[in-house]
Amino acid sequence: MCTIGAVIHKGRTFLLKNFDYPPVPTGWAHFTTFDGGFPHFALVDHDQQGVNSGLNDQGLAVQISRSKCLADVTPEREELRTVLNGEVLTRCATVIEGVARIETYAVQHPEMLGGNVMLGDRQQIAVLEYFGGQVKSEVVENGFLARANHSVLGVVDNGNEDSGRRYERMVDFLQDLYAWLPTLDGDDVLTRCRAMLRQEPIMNGNTRSSFVVDVEGGQIDYLLAKGPWQRYCMDGVGSANKRG
Repeated sequence: MCTIGAVIHKGRTFLLKNFDYPPVPTGWAHFTTFDGGFPHFALVDHDQQGVNSGLNDQGLAVQISRSKCLADVTPEREELRTVLNGEVLTRCATVIEGVARIETYAVQHPEMLGGNVMLGDRQQIAVLEYFGGQVKSEVVENGFLARANHSVLGVVDNGNEDSGRRYERMVDFLQDLYAWLPTLDGDDVLTRCRAMLRQEPIMNGNTRSSFVVDVEGGQIDYLLAKGPWQRYCMDGVGSANKRG
């Protein structure tokens, strides 16, 4: 039941998400590649291959939410979304590169679980919706994007009351945040995002992690379960350190 959002104004980009999932071991980790790929800091859990969401040292952030059809006759669709996320964080430096890679992969892998994937760098934010080999995307240079667990662009008809309520709450929050963004410093933005993620209906009994990505600052504020907020700064984007 993940809820995701992104906002950008003149190169200041923030992404935020609540990761809602069954109670399996979940954590954040820094990945170093050995074949020329980009290092990245990412959210992982024991039930998914690859990574769920994250930020690489090129300043590209990725996050996802599930989008399924209640009448889907093939519920055994494969969890390839998180494998794709790992490839994007490892191989792509910009939103445009990520969008192209995801569009191609989604068309070539109709067996992949349906989903919404959101990307952000210092120039653009984007959202892609994919289901059964169909994919639609939207790219924004100034503005905001929100998703819960249904299609907004019409890839599949799967709206429901709970997803709609969380989507509308995220839209309301981002609309207000975008209006105030020119007057807020980074800490103000992070404080507002962190507070909103820990309130109903965005937060619920299945929330395992909440996080906010400051792309310009190269940092992720995150927490696990009911633990304290922590901060990780990506080497090469922001200052290279990790602190609570």
